[in-house]
Amino acid sequence: MPGRTRNRLLRQLAKSDPDVYARVFDDLEPVSLDRRARLGAAHERAEWAYFLESGIVSLVGATSSGHSVEVAFVGNEGVAGIPDVLGARSMPYSLIVQLPGLAYRLPTSVAREHVFSCTALHELLMAHAQFLIHQLTQSAVCNRFHTAVQRLSRWLLLTAERAGTDRLELTHEFVAQMVGAPRSAVTQAAAVLRHRGIIDYERGLIIIRNTKRLHKTACECFDAVSSIVDGNGNVARRPNSHRVPAAKHHT
Repeated sequence: MPGRTRNRLLRQLAKSDPDVYARVFDDLEPVSLDRRARLGAAHERAEWAYFLESGIVSLVGATSSGHSVEVAFVGNEGVAGIPDVLGARSMPYSLIVQLPGLAYRLPTSVAREHVFSCTALHELLMAHAQFLIHQLTQSAVCNRFHTAVQRLSRWLLLTAERAGTDRLELTHEFVAQMVGAPRSAVTQAAAVLRHRGIIDYERGLIIIRNTKRLHKTACECFDAVSSIVDGNGNVARRPNSHRVPAAKHHT
């Protein structure tokens, strides 16, 4: 089998259809993902699809006034730029590297050729698209009903889970853009978590000290999103349903 990959979607393809995986792998190009790099702009056609080996890419929605919020993310469980691969004309969000890492990129035109000639790859990408849709839905629920402390806890847990580390090189300003809250609210929420001994931070670095307590502090949205990836690291095709939380006011 050509090459080795940490990307879970590609690994699933290698198991289900080795011949197709070999053909796809021949077209892949390794690239570094630099922090804050923009891999795709909202409402523009994506030139590349990125199969992540490491790092995190955020799907970021923005307003005309410049406010932004992360609506979903991609780690090594999937691919960034999937709408264009599946034939959509453009993405309604930007692709921004949240945490640096490595990826294999594939021209979207070539990716579409592989998708429409391979049932196995098409099914895997559709399952991943379902995962992203679930994230989009859960983000809407979370941003409407949960407090800044709950949302920050949820976001830190999901980020640490994908990054594979409890030390996150992130500023409060960047986290505020991802969480969709004013920087002051994120700073206050972080101070609450530090006071409880759950996290610590210094300039440009957030350290998770107690994952179990952070989990208890987070809203149920963490479990709702995290549970879609099964114990083998594969994107579940039929995620379990989760109750919509009772309304709570933002802080």
